[in-house]
Amino acid sequence: MADERGARRRSGGASQTGPSKNGSRPPARAPVAKLELEGVRRGVLVGLVVAALIPVAIVVLVLFGAGGSSGSKSAATTAQTKATHAVATTALTKATIAHNPLAKAVAGIDVSDTAKGMLPLSTCKLTSATTVTCMQPTPAVDVVIFRTYPSARALYAAYEARVSAIAGSPFKSNYGNCTETKTSGEVSWNHNLEHPSIYPISEFISGKIIDDKAAGRVYCTFNDSDLYLVWTQNDGHVMGELSGAPHTDAYVWWRQVHHSVVMPGSPSMMMSMTGPTATTSSTPPTGTTGTTSTMGTTTMGTTSTMGTTSTNSTTGKSSSSTTPSMTSTTMK
Repeated sequence: MADERGARRRSGGASQTGPSKNGSRPPARAPVAKLELEGVRRGVLVGLVVAALIPVAIVVLVLFGAGGSSGSKSAATTAQTKATHAVATTALTKATIAHNPLAKAVAGIDVSDTAKGMLPLSTCKLTSATTVTCMQPTPAVDVVIFRTYPSARALYAAYEARVSAIAGSPFKSNYGNCTETKTSGEVSWNHNLEHPSIYPISEFISGKIIDDKAAGRVYCTFNDSDLYLVWTQNDGHVMGELSGAPHTDAYVWWRQVHHSVVMPGSPSMMMSMTGPTATTSSTPPTGTTGTTSTMGTTTMGTTSTMGTTSTNSTTGKSSSSTTPSMTSTTMK
């Protein structure tokens, strides 16, 4: 029996792989393990693909979301900037002029004798508490900006920085000139209508310079058909700049206007000037010599001395008393 059972086991085991009684092999079993492995592999691959796509989708969503958010923030920032600008930019109304010293000074230019009608208030805006910007006050001037500073040191630090920026080189002083025919230089200017080039800028920074010598400084350059001017005024610590063309017209505009900037509390040496075409002196009666004039009047760029003249009717001779505060020079 044991031998038969062993034989059956052996025959049974052999029948699984060996031929049947009729000599044919039994059908091969399906490779279940292989299919299952392939199924597992497919599932794993699909899972990996899905796992890989999910972060990509998240990144895309984040990017698009951030872009939309950035766009919204950009739009909001632009709107806020416009709103701020709208608030900060104020027309030169009576209230503005009454409460802002620079606005008052700029408003006074257009009604001055020297620059009457040359800076309409409608072209100017108060763009900050210390800045007034005027756009095209005249066809020859594109823009003019006035700024004030708390001290002479601050004023001239800003002046040197601005000149250096325009020139594209380190600041240089006392060279060339700024006139109708000269468009490159950096010099002083005074209310004697002169452009001295002998005073160091250190005297301006220290405040030791007096108006009779120099009331401020001016820089000019000509580039791409435009005249660029930057100037200072010691009284009130004012800096101005302009650009415009033709350069002669722009300069003549500046020549008249910069003598008419009077900050509240500052002395005005040019308020009596009657403009660029006014005559200043009168012809005395027959038998007298000399003329009688008033300080500050001009005749196309010249200004007469202040003083009075009396005449002796018997001898025909005259005597005069003159204050040497103003001299006859060419207006600059």
